[in-house]
Amino acid sequence: MNDVVARVVVVFAIVVVAAGVALLIGRFRKPPHPSVEVGDVGDRPGVVMFTSTTCSTCKDAIARLEDAGVPFREVTNDLEAQRFETWGIVAVPVTVVVDEKSSVVATFSGVPPIRRLRRAVLSAGITIG
Repeated sequence: MNDVVARVVVVFAIVVVAAGVALLIGRFRKPPHPSVEVGDVGDRPGVVMFTSTTCSTCKDAIARLEDAGVPFREVTNDLEAQRFETWGIVAVPVTVVVDEKSSVVATFSGVPPIRRLRRAVLSAGITIG
């Protein structure tokens, strides 16, 4: 009887640990944003941040770009909804890094990771201030 109980406890512990690991992995992985089509962003290369006035995470994403010294253009859904449709933006915040040939170098959903952001910006030929 003790052997059966011990096995059940071990199996239960393994299931709990596996569920915990799955939750942690899912928590740190952001779903990718659908592909983005480059619209008119003015001068290229450039960084475009898509936001909304009701988005609290957008403020954190903007602060990340400002802290990193990355020049960017903010496009707010409330003021420029047509740009969201043109580019295919379905969620905010989304940061798009565009090179001089109008190619999308990187797209970040949420607050962009600083190292990946800097790499993408430098890859696009954008000077960081």
